[in-house]
Amino acid sequence: MLTEPLTIPESCDALDIVPATLALPTRTLESNATLYEADRNASSLYIVNYGVLKAVVPTSLGRDRIADLYGPGDILGLAALDKADHPETVIAVHDACLTPIDPAQAMNDRKLRDYVMTSMARQIRRAREMLDEAEMPVGARVTRALLRLAKRFGQPSDDTQGVKLPLALTHEDLADLTGSSRVTITRILGELRNEGVLSGTRGVYVADLEGLEKATDEYVMQVL
Repeated sequence: MLTEPLTIPESCDALDIVPATLALPTRTLESNATLYEADRNASSLYIVNYGVLKAVVPTSLGRDRIADLYGPGDILGLAALDKADHPETVIAVHDACLTPIDPAQAMNDRKLRDYVMTSMARQIRRAREMLDEAEMPVGARVTRALLRLAKRFGQPSDDTQGVKLPLALTHEDLADLTGSSRVTITRILGELRNEGVLSGTRGVYVADLEGLEKATDEYVMQVL
């Protein structure tokens, strides 16, 4: 099921789940701005009010990997719950606004605490999905990533069979998200366009969800 379309409100107000007494002054980020860096002490939780951000982590091969993407309602900075260092660097993909929250106060508010736990569970589930997909051929990893993004961030398209992806992700971003190379991403996106599964370019991709599901199966079958 698709999420509501991503829209930027006139003002950056904290989500209703955050009590007014706990909401700290909101923080806005322009595209490509950094929220926090890996290995720095985590002192605050952040709830995303609007925008999209990416979590970047280094790998043993010396290149960065996008561990996850975050959107409205997601919570960042979970390392602050045990006063640890951030394991990732978080960068805005689009203009974003977040509400910082003191972690100790968040845990003392029942509704907010439950919301944080639910957000953690969603992140763990997404991480498990990506871990399972790591064993798939690269084409299937790409189609699965596009499906996940379409279901989380997709907007209705003028094409009744397509879903618009309002994400300004570069080919390099998609490579970092799927553990592949930019050249490979370019080739696979070309194949998907030729099959009519994907159209448009960066920031305005339109995807056929049923076509992506079918393409996933075909990429898997190619190596069986």
